[in-house]
Amino acid sequence: VDWAQLVHRVEPGYPIIALHSRLQGTVRLRAIIGTDGSTRELELVSGNPILAQAALAAVAQWRYRPTLLNGQPVEVETHITVVFELRR
Repeated sequence: VDWAQLVHRVEPGYPIIALHSRLQGTVRLRAIIGTDGSTRELELVSGNPILAQAALAAVAQWRYRPTLLNGQPVEVETHITVVFELRR
């Protein structure tokens, strides 16, 4: 099995309210990678709701190389971690 490989990544914007409140954290998402490499059925597993919205919006735009099983594209479930860290 050739697992999905990320080919297009969009960095999440840091929410203004999170910047002002110095909020940092990790958002964990679950997604289905479609046979065409698109990110589908994206759902929040854990993380701050303010950061989660930015993570969901960015990850929805990610594209993967389709996963092949016996030469045929298949959907796969994956877990994605997005880390929000303030620059010093």
